[in-house]
Amino acid sequence: MKKILLCLFILLSATIQAQKIKVACVGNSVTYGHGIEDREKNSYPTQLQRMLGERYEVVNFGKSGATLLRRGHCPYNEQEEYKAALDFAADRVVIHLGLNDTDPRDWPNYRDDFTKDYLALIDAFRQANPKCKIWICRLTPISHRHTRFKSGTRDWYWQIQQNIEDIATLANTGLIDLQAGLYDRPDLLPDALHPTAEGAGIIARTVCQALTGDYGGLQMPMTYSDNMVLQREKPLRIAGTANAGEKVTVDIAGQKGEAVTAPDGKWSVTLPPMKAGGPYTLSISAASGKLDYTNVLIGEVWLCSGQSNMAFQVSSAVDSQRKAFLEFAARKPEIRLFDMKPRWATSAVEWDISTLDSLNRLQYYRDTEWKECDEETANRFSAVAFAFGQMLSDSLQVPVGLILNAIGGSPTEAWIDRGTLEFEFPDILYDWKQNDFIQGWARERAALNIRKSANKQQRHPYEPCYLYESGIRPLEKFPIRGVIWYQGESNAHNMEAHERLFHLLTKNWRENWAEELPFYYVQLSSIDRPSWPWFRDSQRRMLRSIPNSGMAVSSDHGDSLDVHPRHKREIGERLAHWALNKTYGHDCLPSGPLYRSVKFKDGAAYITFDYGKGMHSSDGGELRTFEIAGHDGLFVPAEAQIIDGKTVKIWNRQIARPRFVRYGWQPFTRANLVNEAGLPASTFRSEASPVSWFRLPDLPGTEKSPSSGVSAPFTGISGGQLLVAGGCNFPNKPAAEGGTKEYYSDIYALDITTRSPARWRRIGKLPLPLAYGASVTTPEGLVWIGGNNNEEVSGQVFSISWNTERQMPDISELPALPVPMDNLAAAYADGCLYVAGGNKQAEYANSLFCLQFASPTGKQWIRLPDFPGPARIQPVLAAQKSPDGTRLYLAGGYQPASDYRGAIVSTDLLSYHIETKRWKNEGFLPVSEDGSPYTATGGCIVSSGDSSLLLAGGVNYSRFSDALDRPLRTKQAASAGNFALRDSLLNETRNYLSQPAEWYKFNSSLLLYNTFTRRWTCLGNYEEPARAGAGIAQHGNTVILIGGELKPGIRTSEVNAFEIFPELYQTAK
Repeated sequence: MKKILLCLFILLSATIQAQKIKVACVGNSVTYGHGIEDREKNSYPTQLQRMLGERYEVVNFGKSGATLLRRGHCPYNEQEEYKAALDFAADRVVIHLGLNDTDPRDWPNYRDDFTKDYLALIDAFRQANPKCKIWICRLTPISHRHTRFKSGTRDWYWQIQQNIEDIATLANTGLIDLQAGLYDRPDLLPDALHPTAEGAGIIARTVCQALTGDYGGLQMPMTYSDNMVLQREKPLRIAGTANAGEKVTVDIAGQKGEAVTAPDGKWSVTLPPMKAGGPYTLSISAASGKLDYTNVLIGEVWLCSGQSNMAFQVSSAVDSQRKAFLEFAARKPEIRLFDMKPRWATSAVEWDISTLDSLNRLQYYRDTEWKECDEETANRFSAVAFAFGQMLSDSLQVPVGLILNAIGGSPTEAWIDRGTLEFEFPDILYDWKQNDFIQGWARERAALNIRKSANKQQRHPYEPCYLYESGIRPLEKFPIRGVIWYQGESNAHNMEAHERLFHLLTKNWRENWAEELPFYYVQLSSIDRPSWPWFRDSQRRMLRSIPNSGMAVSSDHGDSLDVHPRHKREIGERLAHWALNKTYGHDCLPSGPLYRSVKFKDGAAYITFDYGKGMHSSDGGELRTFEIAGHDGLFVPAEAQIIDGKTVKIWNRQIARPRFVRYGWQPFTRANLVNEAGLPASTFRSEASPVSWFRLPDLPGTEKSPSSGVSAPFTGISGGQLLVAGGCNFPNKPAAEGGTKEYYSDIYALDITTRSPARWRRIGKLPLPLAYGASVTTPEGLVWIGGNNNEEVSGQVFSISWNTERQMPDISELPALPVPMDNLAAAYADGCLYVAGGNKQAEYANSLFCLQFASPTGKQWIRLPDFPGPARIQPVLAAQKSPDGTRLYLAGGYQPASDYRGAIVSTDLLSYHIETKRWKNEGFLPVSEDGSPYTATGGCIVSSGDSSLLLAGGVNYSRFSDALDRPLRTKQAASAGNFALRDSLLNETRNYLSQPAEWYKFNSSLLLYNTFTRRWTCLGNYEEPARAGAGIAQHGNTVILIGGELKPGIRTSEVNAFEIFPELYQTAK
């Protein structure tokens, strides 16, 4: 009997042994266990065996150095481990290959083979056991400390990761993510590649979950608890984990959703947007368990983050504010608080070994849950965040949830995802405790805290990425409305680095939540730290480059000695102003005055502000802390005067030609400009403008009438005299009232060799009244070409040079144009005078003519190749050097409508090579401020320096095109019997000349084109160049704009000039 029982036992054991599930762990040195102490016991396959238990047989088929690529330097398919793995005929195959393929010998050469080779490997295991299940793995991390990280490994690693994901879909295998569990544990990768035994345990647990589908049953992120607030009026995503394949049901307030858990244990349900309300119970159920969260509200949820001034508690606020906060909290408002406090403050102490181990495991924050608002919970909550929440609660009358995770002393880089820094700012990751990108104080404090650690990769809250990994990622994308942020003190030592980091942070967080969340931040306050004015201004400037953002000014509540001012209510409420205005659409000012622009005129600076309505001084006194500087950048105090609702005029008589302004530029400032809401203006410094405008004496009137300006005059500079001749206007009655255009022949001179030109002098007359010709400066003097008047089109060409002895111009005639022309453009280059476009004997011209000054047979006009495309009336033309020689550049102009075709207003730039005699298209002009195409029609152009063109003024494309096409459209409407449209168009025609000047939108931008880089740069928008038909002249570094139309039929007598500074050319490169 005993023998029978023994036989049965042996037979049963053999059967059990035969039924074991065989698992093959295929891979490289990470699978093999390279570098792990006691590898046979601690490699990931061995640990996996212990986790799976006796029903499984796990075998390690890892080969150090192996590549997936068959033409790689160590192909896995040629190794003994590969043959043994096939012979094993596993039931489950886990493949982790690809790390070694990042070698420069492999991926750059054979990347095209990767998919094919991986599919062949998978097929080989399926042939060995047709019933086997296969999982391929996303790669374990390669740390930035890897020697080849920046030289290729980083980029190739992520390319391979993407390939692996695609292959899993192609081959219908499972996909195990081995990267996620170790990516935020660089302390477990001592050599940047191979995990420790603890890291191998994380791999084993990840593989075990994938093989068994056991993820520990239904679980929710830490942000789910009783008393929580869920975001209203947005699709509500509820997400968690459960065992693979489990159906999960979510139920709240009559809304119900279901999902099936994915193979990676994750599930999510998205419920329709919900209105504010509650309390409700959120029920989540699955076969593995049920979770009920009670007293749940639907309302507005905001994340409140940053460093110590955001963490600063209500209990430490000034007494009056603390008492008011607590009185409000005692009324039990519908505000819920999720207060993530750190387990250990970063005080000046050495942390013990247990603390250091917890830090490495990212266990920095205490366990927390949502709490109702009362005096106790409010007292230890952030004062800034609480003031923000209180104002939202009062204004919106809906529940408000505030999540607080601010950490005192934390630098910006600690809050950014590792992947972002690896690609966008990798240098900040290296040897961070000795890295000058990171503030010295933060590094010193961290070094003290972790002094007892022997781990070279010891973690600390101030380390780059740490607070993202321990404080942002665990939120698991919990639905929020937006973010408020108060941080920067620990980055104020390097504003340039912070600008990069802050842009990365906002971009990173928005990518995490997959939406462009509102991001409202606090500008640093004021304290006696020298770098802070620059840093505050940097924060202001980032408002323009970070979309959907707002900045609360706090400099008026600074403390000269304390980095933690105790007045916090105002700061939180200023953040709330931004949210109420931009996020919730309330009619309130979101900010104090924010610098918009400055214009320099007549020795003063005129500063305009956004949100400047009702500006005044906060204390009723004179405006303080405005400063002004000239070209040298040496600032002096300025007098300041508010001259309208949104402009401040400042001046100092020591600065004749100001170029820079600044305000509040003291580390601890007493600046006092506020708007009608009492909100303070931000510190600012105007950017270095490449141009500085000033006014010359207005054009004089005629003998018969005072000056009302001219359009389309002849202009130029000769012998230090600015000469203006001819032009036209409606002197007696505006064109809109039926006035008659008058043409002039007077020539005027203004001596611009003196610092302050005195007055214009009438010095002669043209042979006949003319306007709409062209002006060119040549080595032999000025040349004035063509034009028209009420009676004729002229073909005359005049040469004008200033006679110093006579103090009069010498005027002589050059060969006449081949045909009379007007509204043409001209330029001079290499001994030749060129004219292009315009009207040619009542025909629209595509012609290009050249007058050769140095021709052996005498000066004569030659016809050159026509420019391509439509004709161009009122174009602009200039000559400039280019990479392949001197070129003519032609822009703007229009071809009128015909009986069958609409007008064509040109928006491109053509160039003509003088030697090859060929035209080419340089591309389109930049888009105008209003989004319409830019046309230089009716504008001005000059060559500047040795590679630049300056373009100013001209008509607005949309307004001008509509006006040109209106007669044709009217005719077409009448022909089609659409009399309503016809009458509407006729009415538009009647009213066209009666609109205010701003309606016509003449180009106000000053554009610079670099002929070598072919790049456009906008040098600013100003009212001075917003003219059509103005004259232009250049004298050294000074460009002068003369007269022109403010609107059709209305001229100006203004003569405006600007200086070009050397930086202008650097700007365009």
